[in-house]
Amino acid sequence: MKTVLYADDNLEIIELVKVLIERAGYQLLTARDGNEAVQVSLEENPDLVLMDINMPGMDGLSAVRQLRDDGFNNPVIMLTASESEEDRESAIDAGSDEYVLKTIDMGDVEIVLSRYLSDVSDFL
Repeated sequence: MKTVLYADDNLEIIELVKVLIERAGYQLLTARDGNEAVQVSLEENPDLVLMDINMPGMDGLSAVRQLRDDGFNNPVIMLTASESEEDRESAIDAGSDEYVLKTIDMGDVEIVLSRYLSDVSDFL
């Protein structure tokens, strides 16, 4: 089973994403800040990381930089409420693969999960 790490400090959003991830058939790991996200990512090597930008302690941008510096090569997707073009550019510069806005229905998250985690064999 493929694993997704979701890093966010908002418990309500974590619960929403948990339902989405588990309904899609993936295992979910969580982290409450950037430091924990880096630690869990390096220890568990999830297939995909969803990372919020604004978290206490180490923010998501710093966490992505640290992960890339430490050789973590799996996709890291920034999942954030920030519509700032500056944040989008900073996220890509830090090493994230995509920048997805948090929305009420989270449809974009389902698209990203499918894009990065679906095997060709899933369709055969």
